[in-house]
Amino acid sequence: MKKWGWLVAVIPVVLVMALCAMFFFPLLFMGGGSWYGFLGGAISPVGEREIPAEYIPIYRDAEARYGVPWNLLAAHHRVETFFSTLQPMISSAGAEGHMQFMPCTWVGWKHPSCNGLGRGNFTEYEKSSLSLIARYGGYGVDADGDGRASMWSLRDAIFSAANYLAKNGAATGNLERAIFAYNHSQDYVSEVMMYARLYVKEGFIPIEVIKPSESGFARPVSGAVTSPFGIRIDPVTGEPGESHQGIDFACQAGQRIPASKAGKVVYAGWQDERDPTKGYGQFVWVDHGGGFKTTYAHLSQTTVRVGDEVQAGDVVGVCGSSGKSTGLHLHFEIFVNGQRVDPAPYIGLKPSDF
Repeated sequence: MKKWGWLVAVIPVVLVMALCAMFFFPLLFMGGGSWYGFLGGAISPVGEREIPAEYIPIYRDAEARYGVPWNLLAAHHRVETFFSTLQPMISSAGAEGHMQFMPCTWVGWKHPSCNGLGRGNFTEYEKSSLSLIARYGGYGVDADGDGRASMWSLRDAIFSAANYLAKNGAATGNLERAIFAYNHSQDYVSEVMMYARLYVKEGFIPIEVIKPSESGFARPVSGAVTSPFGIRIDPVTGEPGESHQGIDFACQAGQRIPASKAGKVVYAGWQDERDPTKGYGQFVWVDHGGGFKTTYAHLSQTTVRVGDEVQAGDVVGVCGSSGKSTGLHLHFEIFVNGQRVDPAPYIGLKPSDF
């Protein structure tokens, strides 16, 4: 027995370590903290502005039940139906409801009518039947306690999304695998992850405190000037090009882009949704009154809508490389009475800044 004594002594220690790992490992990915550093944290200013306040308790409740971070659920909701504002909430592929489930995923792929994209052959009653969902292994959940699991009930849909993501790995940290399973698109994964980071304070690259120049306009970011206003070599073609109508600043992926001066958003979106490589890509125009307007271009995301009133420093978008761009940067312009002018003197740039 002595020769095995060391093993008898070690086994309890190993068992305790294994139990601790089983208990604490999932907690790393829940509300209390995360290896990713941005999961389930405090809501960010962008989250407060963009997410309907009444939805946040639902995301939090679903997080508590399934261990899927609330901000990840909010990001899915945003991407799928822009927080349930898209109408009708039925996609061309047949996905339905607030979180865009295919009926077969909701009721269960074991149902004899399920194949292909997953529309299935269900009556409206059958789509919400708890007994059918239990029989065929679907993800639909009755979260509002009415005895049905409806894709058109906001609470049911969010809890069901959490259920699906949890069972595909999101509750234990396999976020990208779970998100990919939801939509089978890497672009979708990137977009959902981006919004998940934006909606909590921990996900942000801290915004710079911008100071206005004498003209009242502030330099939007402190990154190096990579291309000044005026004639230059076209960065895409390598040939002498037309006059560069703004100033390019280096910025980082995920960096928030602030408004240079207070004003009203008059455009936010793609220059051409059909061609994401065209021109500005995603951009924002802010009208400051008095004939002044600023442009924030090549964004990975716009965080404001037309009609929003912004103050200097309010976030209007996120650094990106959309449109005609060769890398991450902010293209910044100032218009005066409809004409683009060199922003440098307006934002206090000196020759040493170039």
